[in-house]
Amino acid sequence: MKTRNCYIFVFNGFADWEPAIATAALNQFTDFKIIPFSTDGKKVTSMGGLEVYPATSLDKVEASDVTLLILPGGEAWDEGGNQEIIPLLQGCLDKGKTVAAICGATGFLATKGYLDHVRHTSNNLEHYLKQVAPSYKGEKLYKEVGAVRHERLITASGAKPLDFAKVIMEAFNLFENEELKTWFSYFTWEEEHKR
Repeated sequence: MKTRNCYIFVFNGFADWEPAIATAALNQFTDFKIIPFSTDGKKVTSMGGLEVYPATSLDKVEASDVTLLILPGGEAWDEGGNQEIIPLLQGCLDKGKTVAAICGATGFLATKGYLDHVRHTSNNLEHYLKQVAPSYKGEKLYKEVGAVRHERLITASGAKPLDFAKVIMEAFNLFENEELKTWFSYFTWEEEHKR
């Protein structure tokens, strides 16, 4: 029986591949329930052309019901969109919930000051983060890696969805599940055997 809730924010143009490994792992091998939601609860179309019918709308999502909030990338963030997510995002952080942002969503976090005092990563420091977030002050805490966790905040480069998924699994100690651990090894087998 599903007992924990992973809410994933979907919007027109969201980068569908970025959260895919994480949500597949959570859905198949854990007690997490995956709940896609959009601003108004209506269908959205991903960057890859997938039509997604959300389970609910933003106004019906309570931070207290969230175990994990995933914010996928997409051009909307860089274009000033998705501002309506701020109250839920802040509510989740205030309640100690885990928030996982990747690609453009990390740029959004930077513009709002969320990355000024935590270890984090993004698509690139000089050519992305500083460009989209001129007021950003977290340069000294930036890590040039695929994904980073600082307490309950996870950030990742859009080029590293596997790292993003791995750090999410680690945040909840999910690799104790041998079946999940084996499934993840399929993605890294070739890389590990080159060493």
